[in-house]
Amino acid sequence: MPQNTTLTAAFEELPKLSAWVAVQAGLDERQIFIVQLCLEEMAVNLVLHGRPVGGAPVRFTVTLETKPLRVTLEDDGAAFDPREAPPQPTSPTLKTVTAGGLGLKLVNNFATHRSYQRVAGKNRSILSFS
Repeated sequence: MPQNTTLTAAFEELPKLSAWVAVQAGLDERQIFIVQLCLEEMAVNLVLHGRPVGGAPVRFTVTLETKPLRVTLEDDGAAFDPREAPPQPTSPTLKTVTAGGLGLKLVNNFATHRSYQRVAGKNRSILSFS
């Protein structure tokens, strides 16, 4: 049975999201790590770039299904298809690396399938994992 939680897109909510994922039945340690990492990256993007419509805080709902392992993230921020984000260049050395910009690349590496829809004024991203 799918489980869900709704949070406000704010940095102080991120530990709640990680804790929620950790207690989901049916996930092994590797799955918990992957889902937490991907959701945190997606949520950080919402916090930093969600651009609330009408000034209201962006809210997001996460639905987790375990068989097959699938995560649906729905938010009421501005339209954004994470699959269309331009690739970020990687730095050739540790001395030149800068923070940020690689989160979606991590999500793309872990998710075996990604989809996006804009439905009733909301972004809906679905990540599947094998």
